Amino acid sequence: MSEPRTHLQDGRARILAAALDIFAVAGFEGSSLRQIAQHAGVQHQLVVYHFKSKDALWRQVVASIFEEGAQEQALSRWAERVQQVGPADAMREMLRAFALFTAKRPELHRLLSFEGQANSDRLTWLLETFVRPHYEISTRTIRAAQDAGVARAGDPGRLHYAVIGVITSSLVFANEYRLMTGTDPFLPDEVEKAVNLAADLLGLPPAGPYAEKSPA
Repeated sequence: MSEPRTHLQDGRARILAAALDIFAVAGFEGSSLRQIAQHAGVQHQLVVYHFKSKDALWRQVVASIFEEGAQEQALSRWAERVQQVGPADAMREMLRAFALFTAKRPELHRLLSFEGQANSDRLTWLLETFVRPHYEISTRTIRAAQDAGVARAGDPGRLHYAVIGVITSSLVFANEYRLMTGTDPFLPDEVEKAVNLAADLLGLPPAGPYAEKSPA
């Protein structure tokens, strides 16, 4: 690969990383391409060259982070895991994979909290393209665990959002959490405690012998 081409790709990656940081702390409306360029350490023109507009950049940031999450959480395999290890252990694996990714990318949920404050074409696109598939996998797994008698009764959608809150709150509000509790929520043991608390909320039994600690 030629050096100019490599330089352009490196610049694009830096812009995406910077844009995630900026969108996570200021939201779409509070951000500008010039802010993002400055944070990335590149010229404003390079941001426009790669992404044309703030809306296009925002959508690419969202797409990139959800694609990374889908790969790391192995979302395509949860139906298979329910059959292999049972719905309770599959649900625990899902919670753990979600928690580990949230600990790695808490910016995603900060960005989502900004975007969810008002209806917009961006929000509709985000929900239908990326959030709904996660939601449907999660609620199907919760329902399977309920049908097997290994999860508490209740609306799967409400339970889905309840466990998201349990897992994400300390990570998304990490600065407040550290100051109030004296604990770093990103420590592996703390992430695992959040997973266990979410599993307890769902009423799941202890993990079985075939449950994975960290899905591939």
